[in-house]
Amino acid sequence: MKAFLDLLVQGALTLNQISCGVGVPRNNSYREKTLESFSDYHVHPDYSLDATGTIDQYCQKALELGLKEICFTTHYDTDPARKDEDPFMRIDGKIVPLSEENVKSYIEDVRRANKIYSPMGLSVKVGLEVDYAPHIEERLRKDLASLDLDYILGAVHCLDHIAISASKEAESYFKRKSLKELCQEYYRVLGKAVESGLFDAIAHLDIYRKYGLVFYGEEILIAHRGLVEPVLELMVENDVGLEINTGLLRKGHKEFSPGLEILNLALKMNVKIIAFGSDAHKVSHLAKDIKEAHLLVETLKRMAETKIETSAK
Repeated sequence: MKAFLDLLVQGALTLNQISCGVGVPRNNSYREKTLESFSDYHVHPDYSLDATGTIDQYCQKALELGLKEICFTTHYDTDPARKDEDPFMRIDGKIVPLSEENVKSYIEDVRRANKIYSPMGLSVKVGLEVDYAPHIEERLRKDLASLDLDYILGAVHCLDHIAISASKEAESYFKRKSLKELCQEYYRVLGKAVESGLFDAIAHLDIYRKYGLVFYGEEILIAHRGLVEPVLELMVENDVGLEINTGLLRKGHKEFSPGLEILNLALKMNVKIIAFGSDAHKVSHLAKDIKEAHLLVETLKRMAETKIETSAK
C-alpha cells in the first residue's frame, strides 16, 4: 500500500494505469494533512460481539489521533433464520438479546459520550451497521423507525442465511456457488437494499472479496462487471451514499472496498461518497488507512477533472 501511494504522490502514473489499479494525484497536499481533517464512520465498540474496546476507549483514541468525528456502528443482525448466531449484543460484558431496549441503551451510551467529548473537539455520532435481507425488510423498517440514530449503514453480509463475510462460514457458501452465481445473487440483494430506502450509505460494497479472493482467485476482481452498474444507478436514483471501507487492507487485500475499478465507476456515475470507515473492531484499528483512502478518492477526482479539461481543449 505504501508503494502504491508513493507512486500516487510522485505523479509517475497515468489515468489508464489508475484504472487498472494504480494512480497519481496532481499535488501532494494530502501528505501534509493530519487526521484532524478526517472522520471515521465505521466503528464497532464492544457492543458488537466480534469487537473489543469500550465507547470511551475509542473516543480517547480518537482524541489522541486528532479525529474530528467518529460514528459508532454496532452490528444489527436480525435474520430469524440465524437466531442462534446473530441477534445479540454485549452490554457490560454480558451477551444479551438484540432487543429495542438494549439497542436504546447503546444509543444512550453514545449520546452520553458525545456530551463528554464534544467540548474537547470530538463529535461522537451513533449509528448501526444493519445486515439487510429482502425477507426482513419490513421488520427492519419498523424496528429502525423507533430508534434515534444519526446514521444507518446498510450491508449484505449473508446470502442464503450464510455469512459470506465470516471466515468460519464463507467457504460453505462458496462451495455451493460459482463465482457468477455468487455475484449475481449478491448484487441482486444489494440492489434491493438500496431501493429499500432504509440506509444512508452502503458499507464495503464488494465484501464478497474478503474471503472470496482466496477461494475463487483473481477473477473475482472483475466479477462485478455488468452487475454493479445497475446497483450504482440505483444509489444515485435513491440518494444512497457509498462508504469507502479500509478494513480489507488488514485482511491482506491490496485495495479498499469497493475496489478501485468499482470506485472509479461510482465516481463517474456521480454516486456520492459520504463516509470513510476503518471498520474498526478493536481500538488499534481506529482510523487505519483513512487518510490514504481520502488521498485515493481525491486522486481519482483530479485525474477525471484533468481528463475532462484536456478533452475540452
